[in-house]
Amino acid sequence: MKKNIAILIPKLAGGGAERAASNLSLHLDNEKYNKYVIVYNSNDKDYSYEGQMIDLDAVAISNPFGKIYNFFKRIYKLKKVKKKYDIEATISFLSGPNLVNILSKENDKVIVSVRSFISKNLNGFYGNLHKFLIKKFYNKADKIISVSDVLKKDLKNEYGISEEKIKVIYNNYDIDSINKMSNETIETKYKDIFNKPTIINMGRLTEAKGQWHLIRAFSKVKEEVKDAQLVILGKGELENYLKKLTLDYGLEKDIHFLGFKNNPFKYIANSTLFVFPSLYEGFPNALAEAMVCKIPVVSSDCKSGPREILAPDIDCNKEIENIKYAKYGILTPIFDGFHYDGKDELSEKERQLANIIVRVIENKKFLKKYSKLSYERVNDFSTTNIIKEWENVL
Repeated sequence: MKKNIAILIPKLAGGGAERAASNLSLHLDNEKYNKYVIVYNSNDKDYSYEGQMIDLDAVAISNPFGKIYNFFKRIYKLKKVKKKYDIEATISFLSGPNLVNILSKENDKVIVSVRSFISKNLNGFYGNLHKFLIKKFYNKADKIISVSDVLKKDLKNEYGISEEKIKVIYNNYDIDSINKMSNETIETKYKDIFNKPTIINMGRLTEAKGQWHLIRAFSKVKEEVKDAQLVILGKGELENYLKKLTLDYGLEKDIHFLGFKNNPFKYIANSTLFVFPSLYEGFPNALAEAMVCKIPVVSSDCKSGPREILAPDIDCNKEIENIKYAKYGILTPIFDGFHYDGKDELSEKERQLANIIVRVIENKKFLKKYSKLSYERVNDFSTTNIIKEWENVL
């Protein structure tokens, strides 16, 4: 008999958690599971899914009283859904839905998925409130899925979560599908960009992703590689700041903001180098997906994920201070996160990033070596391998 499985996510649009929820719904075995994708808002969908979608009709409210009302409304509505559909296991993504999942427990196995470095990701009044609630309630979940070993340690050491409840399951990637999409043809209007040495970044234009450090480093790259181009895929609240910084450097013809793309892989596969300057992560989908596209990657050594992907043989507890030529890619020290403008001198770490970009794109041996190693490593995270771990938990 099939199990009734629910996947709880606010919406199927925008970020890595949403894509992970989409992937899970698509790849859990239809012969074993009846799948229900439960969202707060079904109008906003970037990603496909399998199963029945259930809209709790509880979109975000900005004022404090609205937030409290919404929180309890979601718990109430989710409890009703769990009863109605006889849900046997509910998997939630992101800190808010995780709490809603735990507090709406019926006869289901409650599984919460932690996908970002909580100690850095949650700040301010609401962030600190979430941290308090995590300490108070996460141990009531039946299982906590962490997407990296560093996150597991953070949950255990900072939030008192029982180690026995935590299981590390890395994100999974449909390698065949990404390969197919990466072979699609780029639109004519963009082709000239990718005929030149092209650095590419993909991710939401938010504080965590640190794209301004890449733009500043790129201003120095242009001094050495005159025809270099920078492509940034994604949308977010820092778009105006990033575009102004681009204008400050007079690089508006060389830095291209292409927005969110349903198929980012065809652009990545036609680029020279993927650069990932994040300040903090969980297990970065964008980095791994770039590796599927068979291009070399340079990533900040932020917590968490990049080091476990690119340098699994290196101790996760020690921060690097200089460029590290790791087994499967190149790591750079973490940036300071300060919002510079075009008049400010580059920081030492931004200069290091610029220098390594120039060195890699001018060295065909480096490009060939790390292209091969990228693809070799990411096969460890194939859907076939990872989905078995989820099914064991279920």
